[in-house]
Amino acid sequence: MTFTLKDWVALAVSSAFAFVVFGNISSKAGYPRWHGLVMAIPLLNLAALVVFAYSTWPIESELLQLRLGGSGAMRQDDN
Repeated sequence: MTFTLKDWVALAVSSAFAFVVFGNISSKAGYPRWHGLVMAIPLLNLAALVVFAYSTWPIESELLQLRLGGSGAMRQDDN
């Protein structure tokens, strides 16, 4: 089976789309965007998905600190 130029373009476009989507998901969870690139590496992507699903996300830790008042930032009711 040979790949045509159309096949390579489709592969490049779909890969770029996947990198952007996974990068945005990583960013919203509090991880760096480059973690989205890990999803392109076979077997490592499965391990990364399990860690991503079951670990405490940085954004969750930050939210917990804010709820407990330990952020160090001045709150509105402290004035």
